[in-house]
Amino acid sequence: MIHHVKFLRGLFDTKRHFSTLKESEATKGLAWRLIVSALLVGVLTFLSQWFIREDLIQTFVAEGAGMIGYDEASMLVTVVTALSGVFAIGMAILAVLLLALVFWIFYKDVGFKRLFIIFSYFLPIYIVTLLLDLPYYITFGLEHQYSVTSFGYLAHLAFDESFLSFFFGQFNLLIIGCFIVQIFALKVNTAKSTRYIVLTTTLIYLVVMTLIALYTYFSMMQGVQ
Repeated sequence: MIHHVKFLRGLFDTKRHFSTLKESEATKGLAWRLIVSALLVGVLTFLSQWFIREDLIQTFVAEGAGMIGYDEASMLVTVVTALSGVFAIGMAILAVLLLALVFWIFYKDVGFKRLFIIFSYFLPIYIVTLLLDLPYYITFGLEHQYSVTSFGYLAHLAFDESFLSFFFGQFNLLIIGCFIVQIFALKVNTAKSTRYIVLTTTLIYLVVMTLIALYTYFSMMQGVQ
């Protein structure tokens, strides 16, 4: 049996679509979808940075206190913007790989390859979040600090710039969408109980979110100092 990778069907008819993955001996359509999705992530990341380019240039000039001119700042921001797009392409594929490796510890019966396929379906969800945020970068520039699909602004109002604001600010369309897809995909591909699936997935998500929040918080604190 061949499992045909179709991102839209996997997102909207998750249980039925992934039911063929368990018994499949091969897959079709993964490679080019993965590459195109990663490229789209890179392009959208580049565009998001490009639309705040002028704000970044003014920030560099202001913080340079006369040591750096507009032309130098413009060149620096252009290079950083281009590199951010390239970096995002690599990170998109690396994130899928790392997730598959982590969950492979808990789902040996599913196998690394099938887990990698399941997590590749996260990329179109991320693309949607980037598309939804793009108009806000165009309109508000650097003032757009949190995704419109997240609780970022509410978390900031509730906890100011504390660890909790960075933690709860991560709850967004990407996290929620990935969580739902993963639960249904694992449910039809493992002998583990639903309780086990929900518990392990929740714990791993919380650990990752905690580490990201800690890194962001301490990075901010060092910047303030």
